[in-house]
Amino acid sequence: MKNLADVLSFLMTSTGIKSAELARKTGVAQPVISRLMTGVTNNPQILTIKPIADFFAINLEQLLGISPLGIKNHFGHAQLNDIGNKVNSIKTIASVLTNILPILIDGYQNAILAKLITEEVPTDILPLFILNMKNLLKTTDQIQEMLLNINNNKP
Repeated sequence: MKNLADVLSFLMTSTGIKSAELARKTGVAQPVISRLMTGVTNNPQILTIKPIADFFAINLEQLLGISPLGIKNHFGHAQLNDIGNKVNSIKTIASVLTNILPILIDGYQNAILAKLITEEVPTDILPLFILNMKNLLKTTDQIQEMLLNINNNKP
């Protein structure tokens, strides 16, 4: 990264935030953010860029491109909370599916044996559904641990 415009564009793209949303969350007017992103404003006031740096949980030197961004600093507190909430939702769904899949599989196999349905999904792969849900649960645990580490290592 070489300058504020590059860094700001990178941060906004990597976090999926639009200039209007960044403006709402930082109190910096959207036209100002647009001018910063396009490089029209190349010498902004500290009062303008400090809220943006704070939002992305980086320091001013990083926002200005003077020092490099650390991998753990690409997300602001709001983004980390949003990711955490989505991971919790995935974990809840995977947990429910892990509990209900054996019942569904058993019902499916009984329906095939009773000739109520024809076999559309080979029964030998059904245990893989449960294994995949268990792996998804392990993955969500790992993601939650990474998010916790990121939160604990913030400057």
